[in-house]
Amino acid sequence: MLKSFARAAAFLVYLAITLEMLFMVAPFALYYYSFYGPLLSGPSGLKAIAWLPAFFLPHLSTEILPSLGGVIFLLGLVGFFLSAFQLYYTKFRRRGVVRGGFYKRIRHPQYLSLGVAGLGLLVVWPRFILLLAYINMLWFYYLLARSEEHRIEARYGQAYREQVQRTSMFLPGEPGGRLVRRLFGWIHGHPARLLVVYGISLAGAIGAAFVLRGLTFSATTHLSLPDQRIAAVSFLSVNEGELRQLIESVDSAEEIRDRIRKLDDWVLIQAMDGKPRVVHVMIDAGMTRITAKDLPLADKGIKLVFCRRKEGPSHEDPFSIRAHWQPVFVAEMNGQKTSRVIELSQSSFLGNPVMPVF
Repeated sequence: MLKSFARAAAFLVYLAITLEMLFMVAPFALYYYSFYGPLLSGPSGLKAIAWLPAFFLPHLSTEILPSLGGVIFLLGLVGFFLSAFQLYYTKFRRRGVVRGGFYKRIRHPQYLSLGVAGLGLLVVWPRFILLLAYINMLWFYYLLARSEEHRIEARYGQAYREQVQRTSMFLPGEPGGRLVRRLFGWIHGHPARLLVVYGISLAGAIGAAFVLRGLTFSATTHLSLPDQRIAAVSFLSVNEGELRQLIESVDSAEEIRDRIRKLDDWVLIQAMDGKPRVVHVMIDAGMTRITAKDLPLADKGIKLVFCRRKEGPSHEDPFSIRAHWQPVFVAEMNGQKTSRVIELSQSSFLGNPVMPVF
């Protein structure tokens, strides 16, 4: 009888921990799965918000940022699991308020860690719409943390109030809280102040993202040839003059020129080195990884991915943030000459993703 009661009690404890963990990670999970949902392509049909699925940082032209984002993501996950382990170990041992380790200087290291992990994902996949989702995720965690603190204070009383006095909420010294009090302390009423700060945080993040996109894209080698209606962006270590020479040599090939003429619109050419880069582009455009890897391309050598405009007015700048593209064919280069052209089946591109330009 006693053993059965102990098993039932243990089951309830584990169930409570599981439910609490699920509740804790819910905002992060929603943010994570938004990377793959219709959220990414839904706004593309509305002119006013067609920029939302676009990228504000380089995604294809550099390997440094995605790699850095992956490291940040892993560090955030490790921090979350270690701080969660410390918290639940203390609960099992019935030691009251957690004061040491990760909780020595801040009260919510698990939410801070999930925020760091989310930042890593954003660096890997830097779309405007995911930036908005990330900012909202951070606000959800702020509200969850406030709610938790009220419950813990009601349970532990003075012991937790002393912990609040000794520690910061998320970052040592609470720089965010001090800044808000200095700039918006004149706003009476905590809810009204939060609402103002929330709106400013969204607008500020989007504004900063537009600036970052302009700066990083200007640092990427690209050119526009209005007479031929060709736009090109390079992921190679070449300058604009070398890129222009490469594009003009390809455009002189009859088989390439005929294909461009049939599209009867602006064409985007992405220049890259090696098959893995082409596979990356195809996956971002909606092709499955297996199909992309099966493309009959040489592992090395310069490849040019030709894309047709999928959405956006034909008179608009081809590098406009609202211009959306889809690959049509790939040309393999042998020096300055085209050695082979691989047609891409349009049915291989699933869904309606907005592929990155650079």
